[in-house]
Amino acid sequence: MYSLSVALYYLAALGTIFMASRYLFGTLPTPYHQEIMRRSAGEMPQIVDTILQSHGRALGAALLASGVSIYLFADMIQPDSSFIVRVRPVLVGLIIGTPITVYTRRLEVQTGVTAPWRVSLVLLAVLLAGFAVSFL
Repeated sequence: MYSLSVALYYLAALGTIFMASRYLFGTLPTPYHQEIMRRSAGEMPQIVDTILQSHGRALGAALLASGVSIYLFADMIQPDSSFIVRVRPVLVGLIIGTPITVYTRRLEVQTGVTAPWRVSLVLLAVLLAGFAVSFL
């Protein structure tokens, strides 16, 4: 089960890095930001565009750092690793993933525009599964 645990951690790390690349190299503001502005019957002023682009790139960098950290921490796990070594990847994921999930879901509820909170929820579930399996 050790191998499955590490594989799940690696999967979550790669998913996090993939999401990072979307914010670092993708179109900003994102289509869902644009849809929120369209539904609010307002034109997106240039300053809002600039703010969202700045925040999106910072989010991408934070996601990239988190994904790399999850990967590196998972790479340190051995079958006889202590609790703290096994929980490190999960802590990184919880620290970045929980607020992303909560606040992006809240944005979706308030605006009615589908937001990507489900991705972070799935990645958190994969991390937690990896952690649970590491004890089997």
